[in-house]
Amino acid sequence: MISWNFPSNNYGQVTGLNDAGIETFKGNPWDSLAREINQNSCDARLKGSIEPVRVEFEVKEMPTAEFPAKDTFIHVLRQSLDYWKDNAKTASFFEQALNVMKQDTITFLKISDYNTTGLTGADQGHQGGWHNLIKSVGSSNKDSTAGGSFGIGKHAPFACSNLRTVFYSTKDVSGIEAFQGVAKLVTHHNSQGEPTQGTGYYGRIERNDPVLNQEINAFFRREEVGTDIFIAGFNAEEDWEKKVIRSVLESFFVAIIDQKLIVKVGEIEINAETLPGILEQHTKNEADYLSYQYYEAYTLSNTKKFVVNNFEGLGEIRMYILPSKDAPKRVAMVRSTGMKIFDKGSFRNPLRFSGVLIAEGDEINDFLRKIEPPTHTAWEAERHDDPDYAKAVIKKLYAWVNEQVRSISHGDTVEELDVEGLSEYLPDKGEDLSKAPALVEVEGEKGEPKEIELQMNYRENRPNTYNIISEGVIQAYNDEVAAGQEDFSSVGMEATVDEEEEKHSNRNNEPNGEDNENGFSQGQSETDSRDEDKSDEKNGSMEPEEKKNLHPKANKNLRITQSRIFCTDPVKGTYKITMKSNEEGYGYIGVNIVGEVGGEKARVRSAEQFGQTVIIENEVKIGPVLFEKNDRTVLIITLKEPLRCALEVAVYAN
Repeated sequence: MISWNFPSNNYGQVTGLNDAGIETFKGNPWDSLAREINQNSCDARLKGSIEPVRVEFEVKEMPTAEFPAKDTFIHVLRQSLDYWKDNAKTASFFEQALNVMKQDTITFLKISDYNTTGLTGADQGHQGGWHNLIKSVGSSNKDSTAGGSFGIGKHAPFACSNLRTVFYSTKDVSGIEAFQGVAKLVTHHNSQGEPTQGTGYYGRIERNDPVLNQEINAFFRREEVGTDIFIAGFNAEEDWEKKVIRSVLESFFVAIIDQKLIVKVGEIEINAETLPGILEQHTKNEADYLSYQYYEAYTLSNTKKFVVNNFEGLGEIRMYILPSKDAPKRVAMVRSTGMKIFDKGSFRNPLRFSGVLIAEGDEINDFLRKIEPPTHTAWEAERHDDPDYAKAVIKKLYAWVNEQVRSISHGDTVEELDVEGLSEYLPDKGEDLSKAPALVEVEGEKGEPKEIELQMNYRENRPNTYNIISEGVIQAYNDEVAAGQEDFSSVGMEATVDEEEEKHSNRNNEPNGEDNENGFSQGQSETDSRDEDKSDEKNGSMEPEEKKNLHPKANKNLRITQSRIFCTDPVKGTYKITMKSNEEGYGYIGVNIVGEVGGEKARVRSAEQFGQTVIIENEVKIGPVLFEKNDRTVLIITLKEPLRCALEVAVYAN
């Protein structure tokens, strides 16, 4: 008998809706779907074939009446809803699923591959690729050149289904045709009143075997050798095609360039010939995507190529580096499958470049595959059976990459032509600090922004900032510190002197004398105020209460949104920093030397803004610095040691 079957759990473990495998891919389902599907298809390439694997994504509609064993499936949904009616999240899912089954048609995403072996072993019980895909959990028998190793990638399609149901159809190299459905639902009561397992199968009920050959519904039947995956109740977002295309471009540009893979999404075909134009359309000018820069690094004639035939006894590695002033300073880390694993960053040198590293040897691919997480987006030495050995190999690999980058930096210095003032309006690609890590980049990953608690010292009845526009006040402050006359205590950035400032906000009782949000009187420009300050200081006529009004309170919400740092005098270690902020006001910044796995604080000897000295606390915290909304803030700093290195900047959070 052919129908749906959810085996009894024999009154054992109860399965809920939060399937760990599906949840792994739910955060970014489109990227996960494209990566896992294309990787699995590349792994199944026909041996000895010189033709690329072809993968096609196509939306199809099926009349609901033709859904396999529709009435039985609806009954399962209702039983599941009844079993979990007290769980709001689960009940909501099954109510939505029942609504999908009430429609006249059901949407499927059909994903087909060609020039592959198909899923072998459908007629051999627990042997072969069919069994590993349909029934095994957390296992894989792929060889060293394959992409996956956990057997978890098969869950990615379920994250895109409103029915948590996927159908598989294959024709393997021996001519066997097979078809089966899998529904990853929940424990519910079967027709005998017994609790079931959460996963059910459409096929032959007796042993949950697939449907073979002529018994397959024409909608699902595979005509050529290869495999079709049908995602039932496809959750088709409006821009799903664009998301899948971008994921393919980011992850498989090497496989496509090397003619190992062709991908068609809707009407758009991505192959070695069409790749440049599609990259230009979808990722060239997008800050979050690097595939266009990697494509150039891998294909342009002026790219530098480096090869090691037998790296650490594990086989060949090769790397391509393209210097460019607009490049992201990243290396795409790619295995022999042609799929990018992650973007390596944090290079301690001034050269801007794009790079592609490919681990070509079988042994090194096997090694790297074993230290990847299920999502295949990092290399984590702790996953290896011998973590110390794995750490040593990875460290040597990164050291080799850095060495090649430095060799170009020293031997082929890239000069940047900087028209006076132009660079201030051209932030480096990837340096939008509202999206990037504030002070530390995690190796191989995009880290989350971190805030630093801002603490500062202040004297009772003294404003809680010191105005950089008044050199005389700064000097007086420094003199008092040196004389030990200040009574400091660490506090958060709180407006402790608002009331005192308000008493003097309308000095001389002039009309329209209310302070504006920058701390200056209405009708008085900031420039005028600075000129008056300097005049008062020269005449020695500045009173303490008048000094207080020159120091507006710090903006607690201020954040840096863009920054650019470049060395103006490597002998002295002097750098020019240009920044943009989300708001105007005063803030404090820190500067880090970019390292291999993070950043170390740069020790700063001096800092200037508007030609005036800016205070530096403990050689690391610079400020107060004046920011003006929608204008570039320029700061000149000199490091304590005359270094020429890669730097990054972030504002200290309040």
